[in-house]
Amino acid sequence: MNTVPTAPPKTATGLSVQGLSVRHGHHTILHDITLGPFPPGVLCAVLGPNGSGKSTLLRAMGGLVPARGRVLLHGQALDGLPLKARARLCCTLPQSLPEPLRLSVLETLLAARRVAHPAQADDIPAALGWLERMGIASLALRPLNELSGGQRQLVGLAQALSRHPRALLLDEPLSALDPHYQYRVLALLREEAARSGLVCIMVLHDLNQALNWCQTACILHEGQVRAFGAPRTILTPALLHAIYRIHACVDTGTQGQAFMSVQGVETADQVPQKV
Repeated sequence: MNTVPTAPPKTATGLSVQGLSVRHGHHTILHDITLGPFPPGVLCAVLGPNGSGKSTLLRAMGGLVPARGRVLLHGQALDGLPLKARARLCCTLPQSLPEPLRLSVLETLLAARRVAHPAQADDIPAALGWLERMGIASLALRPLNELSGGQRQLVGLAQALSRHPRALLLDEPLSALDPHYQYRVLALLREEAARSGLVCIMVLHDLNQALNWCQTACILHEGQVRAFGAPRTILTPALLHAIYRIHACVDTGTQGQAFMSVQGVETADQVPQKV
């Protein structure tokens, strides 16, 4: 199994954290995490069971929760920047979106673009272009508060991408989407990451998506990093047993796709050994 890498140099390409800790009251959520770099140009995943600290890690990297430690993007320290300047470089899309406004979808995209960049002559065509690529151009004039949860999730992704950040942190971006749009979003994110050198990090629960779409992944458990590397390398039967309490292995299909097969789960009175 891959070991967690040592602290990267400040000149490292990608997004890294050094000694990152988050506490809520007397409870520590993240324990002195050193992690990365998550490389640009590919899709990266944050994996782990419920309550392992995945969402907190993304919010801490994006500067949305108080944290101790350093966050570096292409060698630049983000933790010392004002939140607005930090958000221009590193955009975070939370799992729970704000209450929808009585604005049209197009208006919300224009507002999102102008948070990161001054108004430009091509703002409307560019915003419509993102909606087209997301497959929701027909929603452009619909009020946001009339959309379903999955449609709002797609609009949120279009808003984030339209800001052209250097890093994009997505907390379960596929959770409300049907299989068609899950595939479409993953393909678009992979294309955009490769085209622009975007650092794209997603919290995922579907391990098969991580295996087939992501080049790099970290496994969190109880607020600590248990593994970091290529998903097909680190998702071993021993790790799946220790972290997820399942008897499982990763197999390869006839066309080279990876898939996880589960033979059984641990009962409540069986405690697996730690990795």
